Amino acid sequence: MTADAAPAPHRYQALDALRGICALCVCLFHFRAAGPLPRSDFVHGSWLFVDFFFVLSGFVIAANYRDRLISGGFMRRFIVLRFGRVYPLHLVMLLAFIVMEVIGLMLHSKGLMQRAPFAGPTAPSAIITNIALLQIFGLHPGLTWNGPSWSIAAEFWTYILFALAARQAGQALEKWLVAAALASVAVLLVATPHGINVSHDWSLFRCVYGFVVGAVAWRWWSGRGLGPQPMGNGATLVELASVAAVIGFVSFTGDTRLNLFAPLVFGGVLLVFAREGGGISRMLRTAVPQWLGLLSYSIYMVHTFVQSRLDGGLRLIGKALHVSLTTHVSGRDGLPIELAGATAAQGTALTLVMLALVVITAAATQWLVERPGQQLAKRRADRFAASPIDASTADERR
Repeated sequence: MTADAAPAPHRYQALDALRGICALCVCLFHFRAAGPLPRSDFVHGSWLFVDFFFVLSGFVIAANYRDRLISGGFMRRFIVLRFGRVYPLHLVMLLAFIVMEVIGLMLHSKGLMQRAPFAGPTAPSAIITNIALLQIFGLHPGLTWNGPSWSIAAEFWTYILFALAARQAGQALEKWLVAAALASVAVLLVATPHGINVSHDWSLFRCVYGFVVGAVAWRWWSGRGLGPQPMGNGATLVELASVAAVIGFVSFTGDTRLNLFAPLVFGGVLLVFAREGGGISRMLRTAVPQWLGLLSYSIYMVHTFVQSRLDGGLRLIGKALHVSLTTHVSGRDGLPIELAGATAAQGTALTLVMLALVVITAAATQWLVERPGQQLAKRRADRFAASPIDASTADERR
């Protein structure tokens, strides 16, 4: 075994599946539909599951790369691998949005579209910042183009900071990380009244905070030699309590500054399900949840594109058939919003249709974009070492 190679860490299958479920929850949050589920407190607060991604990313990245980054000589390969993991699909989705905007420009010129294309969130200048992953540094008044991509930019810069810290701090890395997390929380407390609910301006601090919680959790976990435990009723009760705690936290703290505790809550849940000792973990290790975990990154990156196309399709179909497939209500902020579905039954049915379309699209992009991008990145990264990257690195997923 070479210095760069390392034993493959345990595959946390339950955590893989939770990542897919959380991606679907974020998907529900962004879809405005009639019916009790889309307008529930839980769905309203499900934007917090982005922080679960940050925490889980810190856990997985630390497990795979901490020691190799500290030992030196691995930083370029690490950056290439992470770039190949997140950037290809980000770029493809940005291009997809641009194509739709060009089509909108043609429709607008013929009076068939009211909204002016390439304006506001889809301004041409925002194309450059999105390509350069700079859209999180307050250069725009809000989210731009493929809105969820802000978290990809934040995470990529966090990867770089983590690699630099590992190189400089060595075995004192966790002390540096804790200091970074405390500084990030302080910035969020001082700079914004929204707690952790930031995206286009202060989100790098949000990501660093969550990532550090995950990385430190892995260090604590690995230092105690913990691993999977036998199935038992006690473990199942702990898992049930963890799920209930997350549902309650997401439902009732999203609009308050208590949301700053989200990474800590998710860090605790991560440690519970990393043991894979209860009945919920057993269910999460079955085929469908594992498949959703595989698709999680694609689900997250394609869902607003699919939702936009579905919203537009509903308007066109309703106009052509002279029926109402949407309804207008007053949002939580008092502003009017358009919901998919004229009734609760329609809204629920359309929500299921939306989820199906997102998953189908995600399966396609995972196969056509994600996988080739990772394979290309692995080949490029292999050039930086005399020996191939070990299988665990090649198979490592977000």
